[in-house]
Amino acid sequence: MMLLLLPVGLLLPTVSGWLTLRLVEKEHPVLLNLERWTLGCLLGTTLSMYLSFLAHIAGFMSLSLTGFLGIQVSYFLLVSLLWMRFHVSWHVKPVPSLPKNVRLSKPVTILLATLMCWTLLKLIVGAVILVSTPPYQDDVFNNWNMRGKLFGITNALTLEFAIGNDITAVGGVSSYPPTVSMTKTMLTDMARQWHEGLANSIHFVWFLCVLILVYCTLRRRMPAAWALAGVYGLSSLPLFFMHGVTPYADVFMAAHIFAAVSMLYGAVSAQSDEHSASFLRLGALATGLLVFTKNEALLLYLPVILLLLVFILRHLHAHDVFGEKQVRRTVSNFAMALLLVGAPWILFKLAHNLPFGNAKSVSGLEIAWQEGVAYAIIINTFFEGNWALLIPLLLGCIVFFQKESLRSATVIFTAFFLLLYIGQLPLFFFTGLSTEALNQTGYARGLVQIAPIGVTALFLIVHSVLSPPTAAKD
Repeated sequence: MMLLLLPVGLLLPTVSGWLTLRLVEKEHPVLLNLERWTLGCLLGTTLSMYLSFLAHIAGFMSLSLTGFLGIQVSYFLLVSLLWMRFHVSWHVKPVPSLPKNVRLSKPVTILLATLMCWTLLKLIVGAVILVSTPPYQDDVFNNWNMRGKLFGITNALTLEFAIGNDITAVGGVSSYPPTVSMTKTMLTDMARQWHEGLANSIHFVWFLCVLILVYCTLRRRMPAAWALAGVYGLSSLPLFFMHGVTPYADVFMAAHIFAAVSMLYGAVSAQSDEHSASFLRLGALATGLLVFTKNEALLLYLPVILLLLVFILRHLHAHDVFGEKQVRRTVSNFAMALLLVGAPWILFKLAHNLPFGNAKSVSGLEIAWQEGVAYAIIINTFFEGNWALLIPLLLGCIVFFQKESLRSATVIFTAFFLLLYIGQLPLFFFTGLSTEALNQTGYARGLVQIAPIGVTALFLIVHSVLSPPTAAKD
């Protein structure tokens, strides 16, 4: 019965998120209905936690049930008033049409239905294990759940706390953005007690969110059967699925990364300048909130997203899709989103001497070749079954089908994946972060975070290669 509080706790953030997305889309909606509700849940929850963070550090609220509800009701009322003010005067255009579904043969239909039933069964079993198993993973009881429980006990964003006879360093796990832990605090505050199953259940929601977002992104470019196959492909990656039903934060971050990058892809593949502008406004919102997920967002993912944004704006301007005014407006939107979210969080970190690395400082890293890293990466990537055949298939498709992977809109996904994957390797090969590869921790988690990008790129390439020329729109 305690788990029934999960949908109750997510109701206001989800509805507020949906309204926020519609306000951002304005007169030119581009999201599918399922996609908008999913992003509403994902981004609405993160935005609610960010607003709670701002109100708390400003001294306006405590991290109590009353405080969280006060912020969420205020957020809901604000976007509701804005919605009532603007939508009545909009001349809303229809959402772009989807590719037609193809008629499948009976064997293919049976195969696809079997795969979907198997995926559904795995999700149900995974959810049961997630909410019924006491946390034993290091990052769960030393970070996400521990901080969530601490926030609930102290009703404050406590940075230092006792562990036995020691006091945790303020620069440790407290350097992570508190979104995940605050969400757990909010949910368990509703139960009036800490409940591990309820606190962990939110991770399954984030897992479903990234699966649905991958489906919707693929559905805009291909029939539903292909998009469902993409969902099956992502959920069948052993390590990704394991993280999806584990109370770690990497799938949570993967969902936010995919939300931001998929909007950039939508802007390039859109059929009109208005739709491209809508996608880029949504991308600005998702990119801004990405900063408030994990430390890696600021150091690794944000630079690549901004690099792709520059490429996209140059492309749209060169093809007379965007004029100078639209380019400046897009740059302003991204700058405003990053400033509104990033500046307070960065100032908070600086004020409390919190490092910007993965719970450790990124300064002072010594550069030297690290023995054994190459072997560990090869084993993890190709020989342990963590990623099935994703990496060799994707790399092979990029090499042999360059037109479909690098000279089409799909380049947004392939470039992001390659830049992040290749860009992280020197950190493991030449710095003390080699332990993250040797112990198969940070390296593997980095792949978890970009796995939805890789799977989407692979299916876009394969569909484009196998489809008739008239059906390939990239």
